[in-house]
Amino acid sequence: MAKSDFLFLLVLASIPIQLGRHFFFPYSYVLGLPIDYRALTIYVSDIFVILYLAAFFWENRTKIKSIYKSYKTIINIIAAFNAYLFISSLLFSLSGQASLVFVAKIIIFSLLGIASAVSFSRKTTLKPGILILKIAMVLESLVLLAQFILQRSIGLGILGERTFDTTTPSIAHVELFGNQLLRPYGTFPHPNVAAAFLVFGLILLLGSNRIKKPKLDQMALLFAAAGLIATFSKSAFAAIAVALGIIFAKKKVFLILVLALLAIGILILKNTSDSSLPTISERMVLIQKSLDISLLNPAFGVGANNFILELSKANLFSVSQIRLLQPVHNIFFLILAENGIIGLLLFTALLFVVLKSVNTKTKLALFVSILIFGSVDHFLWTLQQGQLLLWLSIGYILSSSPFIARSEATK
Repeated sequence: MAKSDFLFLLVLASIPIQLGRHFFFPYSYVLGLPIDYRALTIYVSDIFVILYLAAFFWENRTKIKSIYKSYKTIINIIAAFNAYLFISSLLFSLSGQASLVFVAKIIIFSLLGIASAVSFSRKTTLKPGILILKIAMVLESLVLLAQFILQRSIGLGILGERTFDTTTPSIAHVELFGNQLLRPYGTFPHPNVAAAFLVFGLILLLGSNRIKKPKLDQMALLFAAAGLIATFSKSAFAAIAVALGIIFAKKKVFLILVLALLAIGILILKNTSDSSLPTISERMVLIQKSLDISLLNPAFGVGANNFILELSKANLFSVSQIRLLQPVHNIFFLILAENGIIGLLLFTALLFVVLKSVNTKTKLALFVSILIFGSVDHFLWTLQQGQLLLWLSIGYILSSSPFIARSEATK
């Protein structure tokens, strides 16, 4: 196995690891408050990504032209998008330093997307990669279930688990059977991000029907399903339901899975309160504000990573009377506000090129899940683990997977 392949597997294994070091500079503060989104943060996964990219491009230095020819369209659109983000950060950003730090991460991760497309195309990488994801799903689900049962963190700081319990300010809760319960975070920054990891992992597991280890597969499915339910992530429930519909549309097992999901969904909705309504209201306020910002800066926006800075000029508070300083929960509105119409058009073009590479049910399910999560949250664009999920998923979709069953093909 080549060094780059081994490092790629380490990148996959590092997805659930949130361990990192934040560096706060003057531009990282808004209204005197340190904002994590605007900090320079170095994660363990960043180290693996950079080492992987260095090894990949060195080992493939004589094949760069052939790789470019194979992925010419997507490489060109990614290069145009990154060039635009960089230039607009220099010329039009409200805070150039914050923008450049963010754009540097996007450039690195977009290179990860291209390199991973090549790595996912190799049998020697894809098979152990799926195995690593199965193991990671089981372990992450165990952490989620333990946190839900204990209603607190379990001391996995070495993996980046934050310390919290039900009394922690702004912690995510759900009211079930009249009781307010903590939603588990796992080793991710939010339950929705942990749920997205499980959804993407389940899609790959269910789609990789030629890489079966029955006992491990069954264990991964069982624990991932339980962990997913424990997160109470409505967006994840919607994404996995649509994904199952795509993958198993013509199979009897689909009907059973849909009925099971409906039963679980009805039980959850019947026994949860309307406590989510304030959250929905806040999200609508953020969407309206993103539109206001984009109308004032239609072409170029306020600069990457500057939505919160511009939002701070409005006197907005959450229902719990905490200053509303967070990105809009929709990556398309966020990119429009920060990077203008030009940035949104380039990003949309990027997604369109990725869509053209969809040639299996698994890839279609993965692409639709990206759209679902991207439409109701911002983590695929703003958070480390969300960015890893986005660009690695793009890499998988772009790849020529060596384990595609003929019955799975969509074309």
